[in-house]
Amino acid sequence: MRSLVLVGHGSHLNSESAAAVYKYAELLRSQGLFDEVVEGYWKEEPSLRQVLRTCTYTDVTIIPMFISEGYFTETVIPRELGLGHQGVVPTQGVARTLGGRTVRYTLPYGVHPAMTGVILERAREVLPDAGGEDTALIIIGHGTTRNENSNKVVHQNAELLRAQGIFSEVHALFLDEEPKVTGWREKVRARRVVMVPFFASEGWHTLETIPEDLGLEGTVTVFSGQAEGLLEGTGEQTVYYGKPVGTHPAVADVIVQLAEEARGASVTGGDRAPEHRAA
Repeated sequence: MRSLVLVGHGSHLNSESAAAVYKYAELLRSQGLFDEVVEGYWKEEPSLRQVLRTCTYTDVTIIPMFISEGYFTETVIPRELGLGHQGVVPTQGVARTLGGRTVRYTLPYGVHPAMTGVILERAREVLPDAGGEDTALIIIGHGTTRNENSNKVVHQNAELLRAQGIFSEVHALFLDEEPKVTGWREKVRARRVVMVPFFASEGWHTLETIPEDLGLEGTVTVFSGQAEGLLEGTGEQTVYYGKPVGTHPAVADVIVQLAEEARGASVTGGDRAPEHRAA
């Protein structure tokens, strides 16, 4: 008997910030692959310090619902859960015995290798024939100077998709660090440009910041070839703006894969936690 815990950031200011976690929790409950699916948040209830007490079973797998490694996945969440671990989470995750429970803590779903395919799916949603000599892909990350691991996954996915040779160009560009997405026309020569936000949810950045900063007019925007700073030979360019990867239905499959990979051979199941039965 297993409990799955999805951990999100949450917000006291934006009620929609937890929407993606709610959606995946409901989807996974309907699939019946786990005996229960519980949600926990840093900024909402149930809090990270309380969420383990809400779990019925003693075999608990915790998935950070974050798009990349960083301060929250390496410091805040392990600390609040009392895992006794700080820093980079190993590929196989972290396993601890806490209050009679076997607790498994994984890497965030965004760094799973299957997310490369999700990026490609998002690109083809907005441009079904995406690819070829006249099409570039831009993966948009948030970026931060506080943790060098936060942009690593964006660069890795760009390298993997570049190696596949589907697009004539593949770029990893960011909001808050170099190379910045606002300078994309100085880097991209292709006539068609697909932009996929590598973000966990639909929110302020994907709906407002990115479109406003780039001058996007919706899903499809045509840019003339008259702007300054363009690469030599660059003419009119059409941008196809996709939805964030973190809201794609395939993320549920990635979560299941992470949970299975973290399961290990030493524990086959769990019993109902005594304090939960008493309560």
